Amino acid sequence: MGSAGSAKSYFITQKLIIRACSEKIKILVCRRTATTIRNTCFSLFKDIIAKWKLTPYIKIRETDFNIRFPNGSEIIFMGLDEETKLLSLNNIGAIFIEEAFEVPKAIVEQLNLRLRGSTPNQQIIMAFNPISKNHWLYDFCEVNPPASFTFTHSTYKDNPFLNAEYVSELEELYTRNPQKARVFCDGEWGVDSDGLVYQNWKVQDFSNADIDGELAIGLDFGFINDISALVASVVNNSEKRIYIFKEYGATRKTNQDLANIITALGFNKSVIIADSAEPKSIEEIKRLGVGKIRPCVKGPDSIIHGIQQLQNYEIIVHPSCAGVIAELENYTWQKDKATGAYINKPIDDWNHYLDALRYSLQCLRTRLKTLDKNLF
Repeated sequence: MGSAGSAKSYFITQKLIIRACSEKIKILVCRRTATTIRNTCFSLFKDIIAKWKLTPYIKIRETDFNIRFPNGSEIIFMGLDEETKLLSLNNIGAIFIEEAFEVPKAIVEQLNLRLRGSTPNQQIIMAFNPISKNHWLYDFCEVNPPASFTFTHSTYKDNPFLNAEYVSELEELYTRNPQKARVFCDGEWGVDSDGLVYQNWKVQDFSNADIDGELAIGLDFGFINDISALVASVVNNSEKRIYIFKEYGATRKTNQDLANIITALGFNKSVIIADSAEPKSIEEIKRLGVGKIRPCVKGPDSIIHGIQQLQNYEIIVHPSCAGVIAELENYTWQKDKATGAYINKPIDDWNHYLDALRYSLQCLRTRLKTLDKNLF
């Protein structure tokens, strides 16, 4: 557990490469979704292997994210959304879960069952930023840790290799966003619940076969530093419940990328309400086959009015929607600098999925029957 820039992933990657060189072992490296593997975990392993001048001796397969060592060791990279592939794994001696905060506890317990064979010192290693005390990891690390458990805490101050520009940018959070600095600078558990914008939500497993309502999809645009975020839910107005069942979020996605992702998710024929601040993006995505995307309607105090509308519902979040959950646990009201009291204005952070959710309520005309039953 630790802050941004504390070299958690770098250290773990070094450790696993050394172990793969020192003994014959099969290692699984995973994140919540397969789409994030190439540019994060797999890229970091390749960088360190190259830095240590090991590349000529190691076989790296780009097609299926696999690294093989001369002694028979193997490192497999996989998204935890590839369930059928995970079930076929055997003789795993070590598992590295990157960004464990995104991963439900039930999946970690399933991964524990994948540790098989005669490899000594079998391990699951998890790295994460401590975003919320409401997460299962807080109980796992701080309250009821397993007996065979080691827990370390680090911050960017423990990393002597950071450049001054990165440190300066990180430390600006202490002034600009103290709540976020607590997590990403100090590596401490996230905000208390008193100032949370939304307290009318819970995480609960559900199936679309059990619910009725209208499909609502929202899209918030981002690119370099901010994610483009899509949220899909089923809204039951008679019971005043919103069931959030699907999310997608990533940086550096072009409009072509977003159109492809929307199509892959099965939403290209559904009404999608997108941020009206980018009319050109909306028009491009529409021309790329997402014909029912349209801009949201904004007006004076539209953020507050949208928040108030969402507060009228019970929000039920599927466990797979880790990004939505993280934002709900950290999206707070601003504090008055003089008094320290909360004011009726939310922070401009932890709000990409939640902005998409606000927009989505403007499309409550698409019936649930249009929803592909395999989307859950």
